[in-house]
Amino acid sequence: MPKIGIALSGGGSRCVAQLGAIKFLEEKGLSFSAVSGSSGGAIAGALYAAGHSPDEILSMLKGIDFKSFLKYHLHKGSLYSVVGAEAYLQDVAGLKDFASLKIPFYCTVVNFRTGLAEYKKSGDLAKLIVASSALTPIFAPVEYQGEIYIDGGFYDNLPAAALTESCDKIVGINVNPMFESLPQGFRKRLAKALFIMLNANIREGKRLCDLYIEPKDMSKYSIFDTENFDTFFETGYHEARVHERGIDKFIGAL
Repeated sequence: MPKIGIALSGGGSRCVAQLGAIKFLEEKGLSFSAVSGSSGGAIAGALYAAGHSPDEILSMLKGIDFKSFLKYHLHKGSLYSVVGAEAYLQDVAGLKDFASLKIPFYCTVVNFRTGLAEYKKSGDLAKLIVASSALTPIFAPVEYQGEIYIDGGFYDNLPAAALTESCDKIVGINVNPMFESLPQGFRKRLAKALFIMLNANIREGKRLCDLYIEPKDMSKYSIFDTENFDTFFETGYHEARVHERGIDKFIGAL
């Protein structure tokens, strides 16, 4: 049986849609030999690699008070530092180290010094997940082993490349569909600018995918929206079902 990997894009809270899509893929009989993720996709991917079902991960994420992790950090060059997230990932979510995961996992980070992506598969799992989600300068960079790391999505927001050596086929789920609009206001313009950046960084990853799913409706939501997780999950599930014929063709060719 071919080894199938799954690459999960960044996209903040919108990455919950990936869980719905994975649930449908599992119902179709797919299982995965490796997982890669950037930013929010690193959080979802690590939890999935730890053996949690999509429904279990949804429940876990809904129970988190994300605002409790944030502390103003402007005097040190970023809007927020993320306090307590590492401890939560280790002690509550059980993401202590890569070796304890049930599925091999690649966490995408960007080395702030070199500007290049690194695909981590060993080391301090919780710290690297926080680094992969460090959308600088909104969130503070993370120091690890003498280097400074920031959000993996800045360089490779759909890290299929991390899976090419270990997997025969790759499934990609991107939750940053482009939308055509000319938004007004700081927040909306920032959101559109981030969409443009994130989409530019998925082109190579998309090319490497044998099956690609992109929930179109996710463009309606902010990457910081933590109030609509159930809607995101359902949107991802529905989008995967829309692709059922392509999924069946993909499975049939394995």
